[in-house]
Amino acid sequence: MDRRLLLGGGVAALVAAALLWPRKQPSPEAQVRAVIASMVAAAEKKDLGALADAIADDFRGPSASSKQEVKQVLLGHLFRNQNAVVVFNPALEVRVTGDNASFNGVFVFARGKDVNWQEGGEGVSRYDIEGTLERRSGDWLVTSAEWKR
Repeated sequence: MDRRLLLGGGVAALVAAALLWPRKQPSPEAQVRAVIASMVAAAEKKDLGALADAIADDFRGPSASSKQEVKQVLLGHLFRNQNAVVVFNPALEVRVTGDNASFNGVFVFARGKDVNWQEGGEGVSRYDIEGTLERRSGDWLVTSAEWKR
């Protein structure tokens, strides 16, 4: 048999094995952190659709607010002016039990990239947010949240 054919077959087998080898799934905690990070990124991009996709249809917020009411608040907050929105998340705790998770984090919204988010003041809003998520059909969705400024 030709050596080049053998070498080519060996390389093809290695590539196939690498592509078909089962990949380790991220831990549930890492998955929840990724959902929250994607929501932060969506807020910075002012992508209300991506934010809404991460929120369960039966979401409950402060004073029993619905997903639609939260979308309206986000819409007003994100599009209040033309400055860029930068979101910092300096602290985040995540706890996972089976298909349920909870988080507690600090989220700072700054209008414009030149704002010193650590000093607060004009153009900076800090929220302490506690929430829950559920894994539904393989996806983690935010099912409730409470926040304070």
